[in-house]
Amino acid sequence: MKALTRHIITLALLLTSMAAWSQTDEPKMYHWNLGVSAGDILHQLFNTDESNRPYAAFLLEYSGQKYALQAGFRPGYNMKNITHDGFSDSEVTEERSVSGHLALTRIIFSDRNWQVKAGLQYEGGWSKEDIIEDSGFDRVTTRRLEWNGGAGPVLDFRYFVHPRISLSIDAALIYSYSQSELQQLFTNFPDFDSTKDKIIDRGLQVVEPATIYLRFHF
Repeated sequence: MKALTRHIITLALLLTSMAAWSQTDEPKMYHWNLGVSAGDILHQLFNTDESNRPYAAFLLEYSGQKYALQAGFRPGYNMKNITHDGFSDSEVTEERSVSGHLALTRIIFSDRNWQVKAGLQYEGGWSKEDIIEDSGFDRVTTRRLEWNGGAGPVLDFRYFVHPRISLSIDAALIYSYSQSELQQLFTNFPDFDSTKDKIIDRGLQVVEPATIYLRFHF
């Protein structure tokens, strides 16, 4: 009886060891990944223009066996202060913005190095630019408010240089709605506040690959 018990225990340990060994040979799947835009890294290194970056700066994604949910975002803030010599007048320009997207995708092709995903993406953004002129008599703010939202199909192409590191680009076809308002606001005389211009735009946009994302899988 004792010998039979020892044989059962030995067989169980052997099967456990073989299963563990086979698992180490299989590529491990990492469910989470964090992406950083290579375009932003290059802009920072070479101190180029901060504007015209419609793509997300950071990505966070959770992937299952077939489906994945991804969120991307880009915050923005900038301020310039100009004081005119010999005068009390000053001019401050302040910009705030935030944009992002949410995408649900499914793997349609996958091998050891390449992976292609397709799905639906929703994206939106908001921005505010204030030009504040202070003459000492009144503060006049010229404000540009913009927001947009839209949705459509998206394709995601990835190349794995390592199980934990991949490079990706994406393209989408988005039907979007956007609105822009130009306002003039008076601090001491609010009765003169007015909306000088309002633009509404809607239509189909082809979002071409604009940057390469460096993704870290964990």
